[in-house]
Amino acid sequence: MIKISGSTGFSLGLGLEPGEVYAELKKAGYDGIDYCLMGAYTSEMWHIPDTELKKMMDKPRELLEGVGLKVLQTHSPMDAYWQKAPETKFSRWNAQVQAIKAASFLGSPYVVIHPIIPPERIGKQGKEIAKEINMEFFSYLRPYLEEYNVMAAIENVFCQHPITQCLTETTCSKADELCDYIDTLGNDRFCACLDVGHAVLTRQDPVEMIYALGHRLRATHMHDNDYIHDCHYMPGLGKLDWWSIGKALNDIGYKDSFNYEADISYVELGRFQPKLSRYFLQVYANIAKAIISVK
Repeated sequence: MIKISGSTGFSLGLGLEPGEVYAELKKAGYDGIDYCLMGAYTSEMWHIPDTELKKMMDKPRELLEGVGLKVLQTHSPMDAYWQKAPETKFSRWNAQVQAIKAASFLGSPYVVIHPIIPPERIGKQGKEIAKEINMEFFSYLRPYLEEYNVMAAIENVFCQHPITQCLTETTCSKADELCDYIDTLGNDRFCACLDVGHAVLTRQDPVEMIYALGHRLRATHMHDNDYIHDCHYMPGLGKLDWWSIGKALNDIGYKDSFNYEADISYVELGRFQPKLSRYFLQVYANIAKAIISVK
């Protein structure tokens, strides 16, 4: 059974204490959360010993368990590249290591990690250098994934073309490249996170990507858009074909999280209408249930 979750990076913007947010999510019908670990590289959590990091993660885990929710996936810091600053390479990679540890301490089976996008990887160019850099990066993380029993879910991403300023293909935007990375690194510790909004921004069909990724798909970011901007809309407010997405997930036997990254609407509402924002949590859950019920 596919589970429903939401990203704390958005849901904690409701103006409530974390424990209250978790209780509202549970009440609305969510099964768990995507715990946001996307803090800046200067964050204290990337420079503390395991004992302190575990203590930091124990609090949200206990709050979640107290209301019957689980951390179904987490999201690591987004930029692991050291462009023009080679001295930051291992501090940035250490932040990813800390995110792996945090995911383990939270009880999450997956940590979503963006692949590195070197400046050469624009459109169809730079695939070889991007793969070389990313194989070094993800291979560096493998021992920690093994030690802390977490899988890295590599996300499909996009970039902005430096001349046209249009959003375009880059590292792992396409299913074949993402599959190649996962198969090269090993399916025991690496899998895919499909961001359906990112897919259409790079002219990819998310339904086709679901079928192509197949068993490799273990995490998702669900949000709608207009095929032009990274809108993070609620499903139905953009142009994605949600019924086909739901059917594809069921066709491949997907059992992990239908995870929303589409919560901006109720965050915005929450600044003025907290009660209405909480109602929207229920709306989101009902939409997700409808989508994942399509066979």
